[in-house]
Amino acid sequence: MIKLLIVEDELITRRGLMRHVPWKKIGVDAVETAENAYEAFGICARWQPDIVLSDIKMRGMDGIEMCRQLRSLLPDCQIIFVSSYSYKEYLKAAIDLGAIQYVEKPVVLEELIGAVEKGIERIVQIKKQKALQDSYTESMDFLKREALFSLLSTPEDVKKLECQLRRSGLWDSGDTRMRIGIVKLAGTVDDAGEFVRFYREKLQIFMAEEQFYCNMDFHDNRTLILLATGTKSMLDRDGELIRALCVLAVESKGEYRHFLAVGAMVEEPGKLYASYQSACQSAGCLSYKGFASFAFCGEAPADRYFEVGKEQEEAFVGALSRREKEEAIRILEQIYAQLITEKAALNSSVKNMYFLLYSHIQQLEKELLTGEGRERRESGRFWDNAQTLEELHTFVAARAMEAIEAREREGTGGNAVIFQVIEVMKQRYSDKSLCIKDLADAVYLTPSYLSGLFKRRTGTTINQYLTNMRIDQAKKLLRDNSLKLYHVADLVGYEDAAYFARIFKAQTGMTPSEYKENKNL
Repeated sequence: MIKLLIVEDELITRRGLMRHVPWKKIGVDAVETAENAYEAFGICARWQPDIVLSDIKMRGMDGIEMCRQLRSLLPDCQIIFVSSYSYKEYLKAAIDLGAIQYVEKPVVLEELIGAVEKGIERIVQIKKQKALQDSYTESMDFLKREALFSLLSTPEDVKKLECQLRRSGLWDSGDTRMRIGIVKLAGTVDDAGEFVRFYREKLQIFMAEEQFYCNMDFHDNRTLILLATGTKSMLDRDGELIRALCVLAVESKGEYRHFLAVGAMVEEPGKLYASYQSACQSAGCLSYKGFASFAFCGEAPADRYFEVGKEQEEAFVGALSRREKEEAIRILEQIYAQLITEKAALNSSVKNMYFLLYSHIQQLEKELLTGEGRERRESGRFWDNAQTLEELHTFVAARAMEAIEAREREGTGGNAVIFQVIEVMKQRYSDKSLCIKDLADAVYLTPSYLSGLFKRRTGTTINQYLTNMRIDQAKKLLRDNSLKLYHVADLVGYEDAAYFARIFKAQTGMTPSEYKENKNL
C-alpha cells in the first residue's frame, strides 16, 4: 500500500491536487493533506506516509526545514518539492535532503505524475530490499538456532557441525575457544525475543557489542542456552566475558532473576557437547545456591537420598500440636541449613521430605474447624515447578505459620472444646473402651450435645473421626514388619483383628496385608 501526504498552506492548491491528479490510477492507495508543518508532523507520526509532496514557502516552518526533521522520523520517505520559487538555495537543500524532484508552480500535471511514479518506483524497490533482508535475517536466525541446538547432542559428523557453525557465523577456526552456558530463569518468559534483547543490552553495559560473541536461544520458556566464543583470555573463569555473564546473574532481579551455569571451555566444536554436559551438571547447583548466583563446571550438587530424621519429624509434629511457632520454624530452618551445607540436589527424596512435613501441616489444618471445613488443597504445580531448596523451605514454613496462627484464632473462638476432645482422642485412641461418653465427660458436656457440636464443627461424626485417626496410626504401624496383624489391631484400639481388617479395607480399599506388601504407600 502506497500512502502520500500533501503539505500545502493554500487551500485552492490542496483541493486542486486532490481533484485533478488520478492518484489511484498511478498507484497511490491513500492520500491525506496538511495545512502546515506542525499538522504534517502529527500525521506522519500516526500514519507514516511513503511519499511527502510539500510546498517550500509556507507560513511558520518552511517545507525544507519540515522535511529535514521528517528524515529522522521517516528515513525511507520519498520527498517531492513543489514551489513557485527556483532559488539555488532551495534547489541545493532539496538535493541534500534526497528529494526525488523539484516541481515548479504552476504545476504541470504530467511532470507531477512522473515525479510521483518515480517515488512509487523507489518505495517498491526499498520494500523489496527490506523483504529480502528480513528473509535473510530469518534464515540466518533459523540457521543459528539449528546449529546452536545441534551442539546439545553428540555430533555424528564433526566436519558437518563445523561447517554449520561457520555458515551461521557462530564459530571461526583459529585461536577461538568456546563455552556453553545455561541460564535458568526464576519464572517463565512469555516473549523469548524480548528477554534475549534485554540480556544483550545488559551485557553491552560491561563491554561493547563488537567485543563479545555470545549467541543465545531458548531451550524452553525458562531455560536459555548460551554459546560464548572468543579468545582463551576472554573465556577464562576470570575473563572479561565470563565475568560479565556472572555479574548479570548476581545482579538479576524481578521477572528476569536467573541462575547461570557455565560449562567447560573447549577448543573445537566436536567437544561442545561435553561443555554442555558439564553446564547441565553445574546447573544442579541452583538447588542450594538459589537464583541470582552462578556455578562453574566442576561444581555439582549431592544427588543422593535424603530424609527427615525421626526425632526431627516428631519434634516438628509436637511443635505444631503445641502451637509453638518459633520451635516449628527453628526445626524447619535446621533441616534447610543441613541440606544447604550438604549441597543437596533437588531430587525426589528432598521433595518427599518437604511433602512429608507439609502433610503434618495439612493434618493440623484438617483440625481447624469451621462450619464448612478448611482442608487446604495446594496445587501440585508448586511441587513440580520448585527449583530451589529455598522455595520449598519458604513454602512449608509459611504454611506452618498460617496453620498455627489459624489454630490459635480458632482456639480463642467457639472451637476450644472440640480441640480438647481431639487431644483426648490422640492420647487414648488405643483404648478399646473409649466412647463418646468418656469424651463428653472430659469436656463436661452431655454426649448428645457434644455429638451435635462435633458434627457441626467438623462435618463428620466423633466415631468416624476416631476411626480415621486409628486407621492413620495403623498405616504407620504396618510398616514395621516385626508387628503381626493382631498386634497392630490391639495397638490402635481393636480387640478383634478380623473386625479391624474389615474396617481397614472399608477405609483404604485394601486389606492390611495388601497395604503392608505395597512398598509405594
